[in-house]
Amino acid sequence: MLLNPSNSTLWGRLSAHRGLFGRPLRSPAMLLVAVCCAASLFAADVPPLRTNTAVEQLPPWKHSPGKYYWKSNSVGNSAQLLALFCRACATSGSKPEDVPLVAVLRDTLGDNDPHNDRVTDVWLLTYSRPSIGQRVLAAVPFFYWRVGGGSDKPSSDPKPLLNLNAPQHPMWREVERDLLQWTLFDPMTTGVRATSRAYRTNQRNYERLHLEEAIGYLRQAPVSAAPDALTGDQVNTVVARLALRKRLLGGLVAEGRAAKIGKRDGFQSQAVRIRNWELLRECAGRTGLVFQPLSLAGGPQQYAILWFPLGSSFHPSSSLSAVWKLLAIKNPWKDERLKNWHGPVFSRVLDSHGALVSPAVNLVPLAVYSLNYPRNPLLLVDFRGERHLRRHEVLQRTINEVTAGVIGISHFTNWYYYVAADLYRFVATRHGHPLDAAERLDCYAQFRVQLALDQRLDPELRADIQRGFEKLAMNPLSSAPQRQFTAAKKRYARLVFGSDDQGPVEARLKRQRRAEIASFGESTAGRMRDSLLHAVTFGVYTRAARRDSANLAMLDIERRVSHQLNFLHALLKSGTPPEVACDPSRIQHAIAELNDLMPFVRSRRVQQHARATLAQLDEQTASAAIKSHATLVLASLGGEEQPSHTSVPGIAAAIR
Repeated sequence: MLLNPSNSTLWGRLSAHRGLFGRPLRSPAMLLVAVCCAASLFAADVPPLRTNTAVEQLPPWKHSPGKYYWKSNSVGNSAQLLALFCRACATSGSKPEDVPLVAVLRDTLGDNDPHNDRVTDVWLLTYSRPSIGQRVLAAVPFFYWRVGGGSDKPSSDPKPLLNLNAPQHPMWREVERDLLQWTLFDPMTTGVRATSRAYRTNQRNYERLHLEEAIGYLRQAPVSAAPDALTGDQVNTVVARLALRKRLLGGLVAEGRAAKIGKRDGFQSQAVRIRNWELLRECAGRTGLVFQPLSLAGGPQQYAILWFPLGSSFHPSSSLSAVWKLLAIKNPWKDERLKNWHGPVFSRVLDSHGALVSPAVNLVPLAVYSLNYPRNPLLLVDFRGERHLRRHEVLQRTINEVTAGVIGISHFTNWYYYVAADLYRFVATRHGHPLDAAERLDCYAQFRVQLALDQRLDPELRADIQRGFEKLAMNPLSSAPQRQFTAAKKRYARLVFGSDDQGPVEARLKRQRRAEIASFGESTAGRMRDSLLHAVTFGVYTRAARRDSANLAMLDIERRVSHQLNFLHALLKSGTPPEVACDPSRIQHAIAELNDLMPFVRSRRVQQHARATLAQLDEQTASAAIKSHATLVLASLGGEEQPSHTSVPGIAAAIR
C-alpha cells in the first residue's frame, strides 16, 4: 500500500521531486520511514500453525529412478562430454522422445584416476538465443509480455553457461555493466536511463532464469562413481558454482568450499520443502480443503495443489483471515461461483490428508503452490483469479522502473528511500507476503520447465495449469519451454559434432588447461589482478602457460597435489586425531604421493602450504608411522634431500 502508484497523494509527492538532478526526496522519505516504523511496532507474524514433523508422515523426497540418465561422448582422448537426458519427456507426433537438458565437460587427462578429474564447463542445452526483435522489446520500458513462443535458435558457438575454472569472470562482467549503467546511462535523459534499465533488468532475469533451470536439472541427476556419470561431489560443486553465480561476490568463493556449499544448500532446500509441505497441509486441514502433493517430471514433491470439495459444507470455529492471507486466495466457501460451478470437475479418491478413500470425491482445483520458496508456500496458479498474480508482478516491476528509471532515485543519493522500502518489505514479509522477486523467479523457473517435461499429469488439469501460469511470462527475452526443448536437441547435436578431434570443444579445453597451469599456486592478489585485466580487456587477455607437450603431465601432477593437500587439510581441520578420523594407510598414501610429486612443483606458495600441512600433521598425530613418514617428507621439502626427476617412475618419461 505504501508504494502503490494508485495512492495519489504519496505518489504525487514522490513524482514532484527529481532525485539525482534536483532537490532530495526528504519529505516522502521521512513519511515512508515514519509509517513503516509505526507499522513494524504493531506487526505480528501469521499465527503459528501446529505442525507434525513425525518421520512417518513426511513425504517421499526421492525422485523417480530411471527418469534421468547421463550419456557420454569422448572429447579427444582425454576428456568426456556428459549430457543429462530426461527420458520420454517430449513427444514427436505420438512418439515419446528423450530430451537433452544439461551438458558438462569433464577433463579426465586420459587416465582412470578420478582424483585428477575436473569438471570445467557447463552448458544449458535448453538455452535459446533471443532474436533481435526480442532484444528490442526488452528495452521498452513497462513492456511486460512475451510475444509469441520466443526463439528456438541455438547459439552457434560452444560458449558454456559457466566456466568453472574461472567463476570470477562473470562476476566482473556484472560489475562492468553496473558501472556502465551508473556512470554513463543514468546521468543521461530519462528516456536513455529508463530504456537501459529496462533492458538490464530483463537481461539479468533471463540469466537467472537459466541458472535456476540448470540447477533444477542437476538436482535430479543420478550420481555414480561410474565413468559415464558425475559423482556426488562433482554435482554438488557444479550446483554450488551455478548458485554462487547469482550472488554478488559468489565468484570469489574458493574451490574447496564449493562442494560443501552445494551439499549444504541441498539439505536446506529439502528442509524448506518439508516445512512448507506441513504448513500447507495444516492450512488445508483448517480450512476444509483437500491437499495433494505434486511430483512433476519424476522429481521430488516440490509442489502441491489445493482442491475444493463440491457438495461439502464447512463451519470454522474461529476466524481464518490470517490463513487465507497466507494462502493468498479468497475464501472459496463464500464464492458463489463454486456453489453453481459449471467448469471442469475432477474426481479424486482422497481424504483431507491425501490418503485413499472410497467413494471418489468431486473436486475443483483452487491453487497450485511451490514448496521451494524460503518462508512460506508460494502461490503459482490461482484458478479463480488468474490475473491477480500477474498484477502483483507488474506492480512491483512498475514501481522499480518508475523510481530508478523515470525519477532517477539513486541508492547513493536517495539511500533513505531504499531504507524505507526495505523496512516495508520486512514488515510485509512478516505478514506472509512473498516480496523477494529473485526467489519468486527461481520458483517460476523450476516450475515452468518441470511442468513442460511432465507427461503423467492429467491432460486437462495440465492444460489449465499451463494456461494460468503463462500469465506470469513477462520477460520479452524468454521462450516457451517447448521451443527450448527444440533448441536443446539442435544444440546438443552441434556440441557433439564440435567434440571431434581438433574441434572447437577440444580447442577450448586446451586453452583452459594452459590457464589452469598458469594459475596453479597463484596468490589471491595475483588472481584478482589477472581477473581485472581479463575484465578490462573484455576477455581478450587471459593468463596462460605456453604451449608445451609436457602440459598434460604437469597438470596431472598439480591436480593430484591439490587433491592430497585438500584431503589432509580437511582432515586436520576437523580437530580429531588423524589416525582416528581416517584409515592410517590412506594418510600414508597421501604423504607418499606428496613426496613423489612435490619436487616437480615450482610454486613457492604451494611448497609452503605443503610444509605447513605436514608440520601440523606431525604435531596432531599420535601414530609413530605417520609421524616418521611426515618428518622424512618435511626434511625432503626443506632441501636436505631432493630426488631427481628420474627417481620418480612414470613422471620423468611423461615430462620428457
